[in-house]
Amino acid sequence: MNRHAPSYPVSSKSVVSVEHPCLVRDADKAIDMLGGPRALAEAVEKPSDVSLSLSFRPDDAASRSVMSLNNSTNNLLLKVTVPKRTGRKRKRGSDDPFVPDSADSPVRKDANYLIQSLQDNTSKYTIEPLGIIQNTHIWRTMPDFVYSTRGSSFLDNLRTKILPQKYALMNEWSLPRTYGLADTETVAPPVFSTQGLPHNYTYRQNPAVKSISDPVTGRKKLQNTQAPMRIYTYQCQHDDAAYPSEPHPLCHPISEQTASLQKLREIMDILFKERPIWTRRALLNHLPDEIPTFLVRQALAYIAFILRSGPWRDTMCRLGFDPRKDRSARRYQSVLIQLVSRDKGKADTREDFTRPWVRSKDKTSHIFTGEQEVPPDGKVWQLCDLEDPQLKALVDIPDVYVRSTCETRYFGWYANGTMSKIRVILKAKVDALNSHEPLDEPALDRFLRLPEQWDGQSTMPREGEMTDLTTGYLPKTSTKKELEWASAYRSLCRTKEGALPITGGGGKGRLTKSKPSTRSSFLPSSTSARASPDSNDLADTYGEPEDGDSEFDGTEIMGGIEGGIDPAASGEFD
Repeated sequence: MNRHAPSYPVSSKSVVSVEHPCLVRDADKAIDMLGGPRALAEAVEKPSDVSLSLSFRPDDAASRSVMSLNNSTNNLLLKVTVPKRTGRKRKRGSDDPFVPDSADSPVRKDANYLIQSLQDNTSKYTIEPLGIIQNTHIWRTMPDFVYSTRGSSFLDNLRTKILPQKYALMNEWSLPRTYGLADTETVAPPVFSTQGLPHNYTYRQNPAVKSISDPVTGRKKLQNTQAPMRIYTYQCQHDDAAYPSEPHPLCHPISEQTASLQKLREIMDILFKERPIWTRRALLNHLPDEIPTFLVRQALAYIAFILRSGPWRDTMCRLGFDPRKDRSARRYQSVLIQLVSRDKGKADTREDFTRPWVRSKDKTSHIFTGEQEVPPDGKVWQLCDLEDPQLKALVDIPDVYVRSTCETRYFGWYANGTMSKIRVILKAKVDALNSHEPLDEPALDRFLRLPEQWDGQSTMPREGEMTDLTTGYLPKTSTKKELEWASAYRSLCRTKEGALPITGGGGKGRLTKSKPSTRSSFLPSSTSARASPDSNDLADTYGEPEDGDSEFDGTEIMGGIEGGIDPAASGEFD
């Protein structure tokens, strides 16, 4: 029995193979995309030195072509002959004669068709080697973008008279002589994308994602075994009709939690009974160092909710306590300021400051004395933690200057003048500490004489008139810094009843991010603000950050809604 495979004579003819990147249905068009018969003939004559250029739009000269990769190969070109399909059919399982099938459409002879023909005619096909394939042209680079020039008279004229490179035609061409065209045209750039090869993203399955089966239904699903535990903490706005009094219903019962979490919950319960509202920095300073911060965030969902706006913005309030109804809660109101980096000279950026929920080594970092270094995350201060004498005198102001009803958007229980002075002085002292420059204390004392309540309608005294401090303006003889503080004071006071600040020029400002310096282009031109203009920039410097620039941004998801607390609307406290 002959066990040797049959041998076939192979012609010495060299063959060049072209792996066309498109599905070829028209051979002539496929050859035109490769440059025509002349380009293919050159590739066959010099198989090792020539690369083929493929253009997806051969009729458009502005279309950038894609070059092939000329690889050296050692393959064979085989001619396989199988019986021709007759196109006749008969009923399956019968001995009826074959009849022509008029409904039989031409079958596309692709690779699947040829393999099936070989399987159906195992003893009737023949193989003949035609030559050796020593070079194969393949395309692996990405095509560039194409700028369509259809309907462009300028580019059509350029294509017919310049690209043929004939002097007679080039002499007929000239640039358009019209001026100020609305639809001006020019030659498209030769390259749109500089990326030739696709980027390898090295996609890999997360090793922490496992396939688990549901114990009830038996259905399989993917689950991330290292995903953080979902924490549900209410987050409320200043205008919510009611604040939550119980933990979120999706929170697991505290009795089912670990002993360490139950113990921490008891500790935090005591702290929130002593002080119903806390900032994050103050709360961490009162907890033992051995307690991890992730455990604090879990226990917080059973104790408090987050206030995202209003006089107590970015604080944690005890469940069941509404500071808008208790005048004693005025001491826990918060003041937000923007920290300006000395190195970069710009407003607060996330990379300049510490990550959230990071403990400070100084356990008194939440207390502002006016002498210590400002912590990197010291954007939020509570009034009860302001131990500086000038600020403390404003916080402990007599009840005659306290509101009878809470203004829930900006000032809380304090008068607009009192709260504005607190913001201005705190900002001035923080800037002085960060810049290591002395602060003009006599100037601050003169600024403190401004009224505790300002109506926002007074105008600047005219030339020769006596300056009455009740109008909210300082004398022209005051220093530039005092005039800037007074201007910020007036801008902040104009936000009474939740209205936006109105500048002296009649435009509307906003309490947003601070700016390192005042630009003259933002100063109003009205004569009523000659000496100390109420610039929006000044108001911004001492005002709140924007609503999106919150201490809790990226950490919690809103849970409170207008008209009350909707459990379905609460989110995950990450």
